[in-house]
Amino acid sequence: MIKGGLQSLTISSSVDTSQKPNTLKQKNGFPPNFIHSLDSSHMILTALHCYRKGLTFVSVHDCFWTHAADVAVMNQVCREQFVRLHSQPILQNLSRFLIKRFCSDPRTSKSMWVSRLMDTLLSVPKAGTFNLEQVKRSTYFFS
Repeated sequence: MIKGGLQSLTISSSVDTSQKPNTLKQKNGFPPNFIHSLDSSHMILTALHCYRKGLTFVSVHDCFWTHAADVAVMNQVCREQFVRLHSQPILQNLSRFLIKRFCSDPRTSKSMWVSRLMDTLLSVPKAGTFNLEQVKRSTYFFS
């Protein structure tokens, strides 16, 4: 055990290989992690485009900073990259990838779980009517 300040760390070398993953936790963990990956993609796109414009860009998780004189430009870049990212067919692409990855094997294509998985993956919600371009002109977007 390592102790220091307000924390302690315990490292254990024993691994129980007979313990199975908690499938409910695995299923429930995917959506927030996927959304977090989209937030990260938005952040890196914003950082790259700020760099191209000569801006200093700093971030921690979902908080973005730049010099006060450059906030308006960073705000514009941030919005543009959000619209650019979310104009892509993200869920449709994910669905196609997962179908190819998990439902294409001819040896398992007739199994019941593959059929249920395929039904789930094909049921991608349709896009709504919100015009993403409004993000570029909205009063509030990112703080």
